[in-house]
Amino acid sequence: MAKQFPPKISSILMTPDPHYIPGYGGYCPQYKYSVGQSYGKLTSKLLTDPGIARSGRLILQPTHLPAPSIDEGTNHQLRSCKVSWADQKLNDVMIPGYTGFIPNMEHYFSKTYTKTCKDAIRQFEREQLKIATKKRELELITSLQSGNRKARTEQEKKLLTVRCSMPLRPTGTSIPPYNSPYSYKALGSPYLMANENPHKHFISGYRGFVPRAQFLFGAGYPIITNKALIEFSRVLNRSKTSPVPVGNSLKEGEGLPRIKSACPLTGMCCPTIQSMHQKPSFNLGTARKTISATH
Repeated sequence: MAKQFPPKISSILMTPDPHYIPGYGGYCPQYKYSVGQSYGKLTSKLLTDPGIARSGRLILQPTHLPAPSIDEGTNHQLRSCKVSWADQKLNDVMIPGYTGFIPNMEHYFSKTYTKTCKDAIRQFEREQLKIATKKRELELITSLQSGNRKARTEQEKKLLTVRCSMPLRPTGTSIPPYNSPYSYKALGSPYLMANENPHKHFISGYRGFVPRAQFLFGAGYPIITNKALIEFSRVLNRSKTSPVPVGNSLKEGEGLPRIKSACPLTGMCCPTIQSMHQKPSFNLGTARKTISATH
Protein backbone atom coordinates (compact mmCIF):
# COMPACT_ATOMS: atom_id res chain seq x y z
CA MET A 1 0.00 0.00 0.00
CA ALA A 2 2.83 2.37 0.84
CA LYS A 3 4.34 1.84 -2.61
CA GLN A 4 1.26 3.34 -4.26
CA PHE A 5 2.03 6.73 -2.75
CA PRO A 6 5.37 8.29 -3.72
CA PRO A 7 7.53 9.56 -0.82
CA LYS A 8 7.40 13.23 0.04
CA ILE A 9 10.26 15.65 0.60
CA SER A 10 10.88 14.72 4.24
CA SER A 11 9.14 12.13 6.38
CA ILE A 12 9.96 14.16 9.49
CA LEU A 13 8.47 17.45 8.36
CA MET A 14 5.68 16.00 6.20
CA THR A 15 3.08 13.46 7.30
CA PRO A 16 3.51 10.21 5.32
CA ASP A 17 0.71 9.09 3.02
CA PRO A 18 -1.98 7.89 3.25
CA HIS A 19 -3.58 10.30 5.72
CA TYR A 20 -6.56 12.62 5.97
CA ILE A 21 -6.13 16.37 6.08
CA PRO A 22 -7.62 18.34 9.01
CA GLY A 23 -11.24 19.17 8.33
CA TYR A 24 -12.11 15.87 6.63
CA GLY A 25 -15.59 14.86 7.77
CA GLY A 26 -15.61 11.25 6.53
CA TYR A 27 -15.24 8.06 8.53
CA CYS A 28 -11.88 6.92 9.86
CA PRO A 29 -11.73 3.54 11.68
CA GLN A 30 -10.92 3.65 15.41
CA TYR A 31 -10.41 7.42 15.31
CA LYS A 32 -12.63 8.21 18.28
CA TYR A 33 -10.71 5.73 20.45
CA SER A 34 -7.29 7.22 19.69
CA VAL A 35 -5.80 10.39 21.15
CA GLY A 36 -2.45 12.05 21.71
CA GLN A 37 -1.41 12.92 18.13
CA SER A 38 -2.29 15.42 15.46
CA TYR A 39 -5.07 14.63 13.03
CA GLY A 40 -2.75 13.91 10.12
CA LYS A 41 -0.36 11.65 12.03
CA LEU A 42 -3.18 9.83 13.79
CA THR A 43 -5.11 9.07 10.61
CA SER A 44 -1.89 7.98 8.88
CA LYS A 45 -1.23 5.51 11.69
CA LEU A 46 -4.79 4.18 11.66
CA LEU A 47 -4.84 3.74 7.88
CA THR A 48 -1.57 1.79 7.82
CA ASP A 49 -1.86 -0.24 11.05
CA PRO A 50 -2.43 -3.94 10.11
CA GLY A 51 -4.06 -4.65 13.49
CA ILE A 52 -7.08 -2.45 12.76
CA ALA A 53 -10.01 -3.94 10.85
CA ARG A 54 -10.81 -1.74 7.90
CA SER A 55 -11.83 -1.90 4.30
CA GLY A 56 -9.26 -3.20 1.89
CA ARG A 57 -9.93 -0.30 -0.47
CA LEU A 58 -9.00 3.20 0.57
CA ILE A 59 -11.05 6.24 -0.26
CA LEU A 60 -7.85 8.08 -1.06
CA GLN A 61 -6.47 7.30 -4.47
CA PRO A 62 -2.99 8.12 -5.75
CA THR A 63 -3.05 11.07 -8.11
CA HIS A 64 -0.63 11.70 -10.91
CA LEU A 65 -0.73 15.32 -11.93
CA PRO A 66 0.00 15.99 -15.58
CA ALA A 67 3.08 17.96 -16.35
CA PRO A 68 2.31 21.67 -16.78
CA SER A 69 2.16 22.76 -20.37
CA ILE A 70 4.77 25.36 -21.25
CA ASP A 71 3.94 27.92 -23.88
CA GLU A 72 7.34 28.82 -25.25
CA GLY A 73 5.97 31.59 -27.41
CA THR A 74 4.29 33.32 -24.50
CA ASN A 75 7.28 32.88 -22.21
CA HIS A 76 9.54 34.30 -24.92
CA GLN A 77 7.27 37.33 -25.27
CA LEU A 78 7.19 37.88 -21.53
CA ARG A 79 10.96 37.60 -21.25
CA SER A 80 11.46 40.00 -24.15
CA CYS A 81 9.18 42.67 -22.70
CA LYS A 82 10.79 42.86 -19.26
CA VAL A 83 13.16 45.54 -20.47
CA SER A 84 10.40 47.75 -21.90
CA TRP A 85 8.19 47.43 -18.81
CA ALA A 86 10.87 48.99 -16.60
CA ASP A 87 9.84 48.76 -12.94
CA GLN A 88 6.67 46.72 -13.51
CA LYS A 89 7.12 43.36 -11.80
CA LEU A 90 5.26 41.28 -14.38
CA ASN A 91 6.74 37.93 -15.33
CA ASP A 92 5.68 34.52 -16.58
CA VAL A 93 5.09 33.10 -13.07
CA MET A 94 3.16 35.44 -10.77
CA ILE A 95 3.07 34.36 -7.14
CA PRO A 96 -0.40 34.30 -5.47
CA GLY A 97 -0.72 37.14 -2.98
CA TYR A 98 0.79 39.82 -5.21
CA THR A 99 -1.24 42.98 -4.57
CA GLY A 100 0.08 45.03 -7.47
CA PHE A 101 -1.85 45.92 -10.61
CA ILE A 102 -2.18 43.29 -13.33
CA PRO A 103 -3.46 44.80 -16.63
CA ASN A 104 -6.54 43.14 -18.17
CA MET A 105 -6.89 40.79 -15.20
CA GLU A 106 -10.54 41.76 -14.67
CA HIS A 107 -11.46 40.02 -17.95
CA TYR A 108 -10.19 36.58 -16.88
CA PHE A 109 -11.54 34.27 -14.20
CA SER A 110 -12.29 30.59 -13.33
CA LYS A 111 -8.59 29.74 -13.34
CA THR A 112 -5.74 29.72 -10.89
CA TYR A 113 -4.02 32.98 -10.05
CA THR A 114 -0.91 32.11 -12.05
CA LYS A 115 -2.86 31.13 -15.19
CA THR A 116 -5.11 34.16 -14.91
CA CYS A 117 -2.12 36.47 -14.63
CA LYS A 118 -0.39 34.77 -17.56
CA ASP A 119 -3.42 35.17 -19.85
CA ALA A 120 -3.93 38.80 -18.80
CA ILE A 121 -0.26 39.68 -19.31
CA ARG A 122 -0.29 37.87 -22.66
CA GLN A 123 -3.17 40.03 -23.89
CA PHE A 124 -1.45 43.15 -22.56
CA GLU A 125 1.73 42.23 -24.42
CA ARG A 126 -0.21 41.71 -27.68
CA GLU A 127 -1.78 45.16 -27.30
CA GLN A 128 1.61 46.72 -26.65
CA LEU A 129 3.07 45.01 -29.73
CA LYS A 130 0.23 46.36 -31.89
CA ILE A 131 0.83 49.88 -30.62
CA ALA A 132 4.57 49.58 -31.22
CA THR A 133 3.96 48.23 -34.75
CA LYS A 134 1.68 51.15 -35.65
CA LYS A 135 4.20 53.60 -34.26
CA ARG A 136 7.00 52.10 -36.37
CA GLU A 137 4.73 52.19 -39.42
CA LEU A 138 4.06 55.92 -38.95
CA GLU A 139 7.78 56.58 -38.60
CA LEU A 140 8.42 54.58 -41.78
CA ILE A 141 5.78 56.56 -43.73
CA THR A 142 7.31 59.83 -42.55
CA SER A 143 10.81 58.80 -43.62
CA LEU A 144 9.58 57.53 -47.04
CA GLN A 145 7.56 60.66 -47.82
CA SER A 146 10.35 62.98 -46.74
CA GLY A 147 12.87 61.16 -48.95
CA ASN A 148 15.16 60.06 -46.13
CA ARG A 149 14.59 56.45 -47.10
CA LYS A 150 13.83 54.70 -50.38
CA ALA A 151 11.11 52.11 -50.79
CA ARG A 152 12.63 48.65 -51.00
CA THR A 153 9.69 46.27 -50.76
CA GLU A 154 6.22 46.21 -52.26
CA GLN A 155 4.69 47.03 -48.89
CA GLU A 156 6.87 50.14 -48.56
CA LYS A 157 5.86 51.22 -52.08
CA LYS A 158 2.21 50.97 -51.08
CA LEU A 159 2.91 53.23 -48.13
CA LEU A 160 3.99 55.96 -50.56
CA THR A 161 0.46 56.05 -51.98
CA VAL A 162 -1.02 57.16 -48.68
CA ARG A 163 -3.20 60.21 -49.26
CA CYS A 164 -2.20 62.02 -46.09
CA SER A 165 1.33 63.25 -45.75
CA MET A 166 3.17 62.79 -42.51
CA PRO A 167 3.41 64.59 -40.22
CA LEU A 168 -0.09 66.00 -40.47
CA ARG A 169 -0.34 69.76 -40.88
CA PRO A 170 -3.18 71.96 -39.61
CA THR A 171 -5.72 72.95 -42.27
CA GLY A 172 -6.69 76.23 -40.63
CA THR A 173 -5.35 78.86 -38.29
CA SER A 174 -8.48 80.23 -36.63
CA ILE A 175 -10.59 77.24 -35.76
CA PRO A 176 -13.31 78.01 -33.21
CA PRO A 177 -13.17 75.82 -30.14
CA TYR A 178 -15.81 73.16 -29.83
CA ASN A 179 -18.02 73.41 -26.79
CA SER A 180 -20.00 70.29 -26.12
CA PRO A 181 -23.55 70.85 -24.88
CA TYR A 182 -23.10 67.86 -22.58
CA SER A 183 -19.91 69.11 -20.96
CA TYR A 184 -19.76 69.36 -17.21
CA LYS A 185 -20.94 72.60 -15.70
CA ALA A 186 -20.62 73.51 -12.05
CA LEU A 187 -24.07 73.93 -10.54
CA GLY A 188 -22.93 76.16 -7.72
CA SER A 189 -24.19 76.32 -4.18
CA PRO A 190 -27.80 75.19 -3.55
CA TYR A 191 -28.29 78.31 -1.41
CA LEU A 192 -27.86 80.54 -4.47
CA MET A 193 -30.15 78.57 -6.81
CA ALA A 194 -33.67 79.60 -7.66
CA ASN A 195 -36.52 77.87 -5.87
CA GLU A 196 -37.69 76.34 -9.16
CA ASN A 197 -34.31 74.73 -9.82
CA PRO A 198 -34.61 70.91 -9.45
CA HIS A 199 -30.98 70.76 -8.25
CA LYS A 200 -31.69 72.93 -5.20
CA HIS A 201 -30.95 70.22 -2.64
CA PHE A 202 -28.09 68.36 -0.98
CA ILE A 203 -27.17 64.81 -1.91
CA SER A 204 -27.69 61.97 0.52
CA GLY A 205 -24.79 61.64 2.90
CA TYR A 206 -24.13 65.37 3.28
CA ARG A 207 -23.11 65.97 6.91
CA GLY A 208 -23.25 69.74 6.97
CA PHE A 209 -25.94 71.90 8.55
CA VAL A 210 -29.07 72.54 6.51
CA PRO A 211 -31.24 75.35 7.93
CA ARG A 212 -34.84 74.42 8.82
CA ALA A 213 -34.29 70.78 7.85
CA GLN A 214 -34.62 69.60 11.45
CA PHE A 215 -38.35 70.35 11.36
CA LEU A 216 -39.06 68.13 8.33
CA PHE A 217 -39.24 64.35 8.18
CA GLY A 218 -41.06 61.53 6.38
CA ALA A 219 -39.34 61.89 3.00
CA GLY A 220 -36.01 61.33 1.31
CA TYR A 221 -33.01 63.48 2.12
CA PRO A 222 -33.00 65.37 -1.22
CA ILE A 223 -36.72 66.19 -0.87
CA ILE A 224 -36.32 67.32 2.74
CA THR A 225 -33.34 69.54 1.98
CA ASN A 226 -35.13 70.99 -1.05
CA LYS A 227 -38.13 72.02 1.04
CA ALA A 228 -35.87 73.33 3.81
CA LEU A 229 -33.80 75.46 1.44
CA ILE A 230 -36.91 76.89 -0.23
CA GLU A 231 -38.36 77.82 3.16
CA PHE A 232 -35.03 79.31 4.24
CA SER A 233 -34.89 81.41 1.05
CA ARG A 234 -38.40 82.73 1.69
CA VAL A 235 -37.55 83.70 5.26
CA LEU A 236 -34.34 85.34 4.10
CA ASN A 237 -36.12 87.35 1.38
CA ARG A 238 -38.82 88.39 3.83
CA SER A 239 -36.22 89.69 6.28
CA LYS A 240 -34.56 91.67 3.48
CA THR A 241 -37.78 93.45 2.47
CA SER A 242 -39.06 94.24 6.00
CA PRO A 243 -37.83 97.56 7.49
CA VAL A 244 -35.24 97.40 10.20
CA PRO A 245 -36.10 99.48 13.34
CA VAL A 246 -33.63 102.33 13.75
CA GLY A 247 -33.31 104.78 16.67
CA ASN A 248 -34.51 104.84 20.27
CA SER A 249 -37.49 102.59 20.92
CA LEU A 250 -38.34 104.19 24.28
CA LYS A 251 -41.32 106.48 24.56
CA GLU A 252 -41.07 110.10 25.58
CA GLY A 253 -40.76 110.57 29.30
CA GLU A 254 -39.88 106.93 29.84
CA GLY A 255 -36.41 106.19 31.05
CA LEU A 256 -34.49 103.19 32.11
CA PRO A 257 -35.38 101.63 35.48
CA ARG A 258 -33.28 102.56 38.44
CA ILE A 259 -30.36 100.22 38.93
CA LYS A 260 -30.90 100.26 42.71
CA SER A 261 -34.37 98.77 42.45
CA ALA A 262 -33.76 96.55 39.43
CA CYS A 263 -30.43 94.90 40.10
CA PRO A 264 -29.59 94.47 43.76
CA LEU A 265 -25.84 94.53 44.19
CA THR A 266 -23.69 93.45 47.05
CA GLY A 267 -23.78 95.95 49.84
CA MET A 268 -26.65 97.98 48.37
CA CYS A 269 -30.21 98.25 49.58
CA CYS A 270 -33.21 97.38 47.48
CA PRO A 271 -36.34 99.03 48.93
CA THR A 272 -38.77 96.78 47.14
CA ILE A 273 -37.18 93.55 48.29
CA GLN A 274 -36.71 94.97 51.80
CA SER A 275 -40.41 95.79 52.09
CA MET A 276 -41.35 92.31 50.94
CA HIS A 277 -39.28 90.54 53.57
CA GLN A 278 -39.70 93.06 56.50
CA LYS A 279 -41.61 91.61 59.45
CA PRO A 280 -44.43 93.75 60.94
CA SER A 281 -43.65 95.20 64.44
CA PHE A 282 -46.16 94.81 67.34
CA ASN A 283 -46.65 97.72 69.80
CA LEU A 284 -48.59 96.86 73.00
CA GLY A 285 -49.57 100.48 73.85
CA THR A 286 -50.98 101.12 70.41
CA ALA A 287 -53.02 97.93 70.63
CA ARG A 288 -54.60 98.92 73.99
CA LYS A 289 -55.59 102.35 72.65
CA THR A 290 -57.20 100.75 69.63
CA ILE A 291 -59.21 98.28 71.76
CA SER A 292 -60.41 100.98 74.19
CA ALA A 293 -61.49 103.20 71.34
CA THR A 294 -63.62 100.47 69.85
CA HIS A 295 -65.40 99.80 73.12
